[in-house]
Amino acid sequence: MHERLSDLIWEAQGETDHEAANRIFVDAEHLAHQILELEPNDARATYAVALTWYHRWAPADRQNCVEWLWKTQQMDPDFPWVPLYLGYQYFDTGNYAEAFQQFNRVNRDFFASIDHHWRNLKTDELVLVCQMRGDFDVLHIVSLTSLVSNYINAKEEDRAVPTEIVCAAIEPKLRERFDVDPAIVAAEVIRLIVGIGDQNVFSNHLAKLQSAAKNAG
Repeated sequence: MHERLSDLIWEAQGETDHEAANRIFVDAEHLAHQILELEPNDARATYAVALTWYHRWAPADRQNCVEWLWKTQQMDPDFPWVPLYLGYQYFDTGNYAEAFQQFNRVNRDFFASIDHHWRNLKTDELVLVCQMRGDFDVLHIVSLTSLVSNYINAKEEDRAVPTEIVCAAIEPKLRERFDVDPAIVAAEVIRLIVGIGDQNVFSNHLAKLQSAAKNAG
């Protein structure tokens, strides 16, 4: 049943018709509940229910996702996917303080062990963006330069698309969150985009950052 459950969630995520995808997610949720009727403490099943809510297309109640993730943690405090998806959920809804806490709970050794190095890199990115967008102390530029270097030095298959940091960096007020001239922040994100060869992906963002960085140095 677990294998069928995983297949349903995977199928729904790959479905381009949103209504059809939602119907498959509902089927997956129902199957997870059947598993829980047989084994009420099955953390994999509660996590699966959370995923069906996280990935469901609108209209969807994301609070259901949070509730089922916390249920999963109650059953298995070390379930490695819970902090990650709680972080995603809180980040998506703009609760950057809580997202920051959850991302810092992520077991990076686990994701490295299953060769999900890109998840760890993305987690590091989201931690920094939480600090940029949330109510945090002034940031040190080294946190950005380190992230950029890690992206550039990573193997291509170990990179995520750095959408969140690029989108944050084009906002002038967020570039001011660092302890250096905002133009230097813009220049560093340009180094990221060019260093991983994503000039075409972020062409509009790159133009704005180049304009902002013209006084750097």
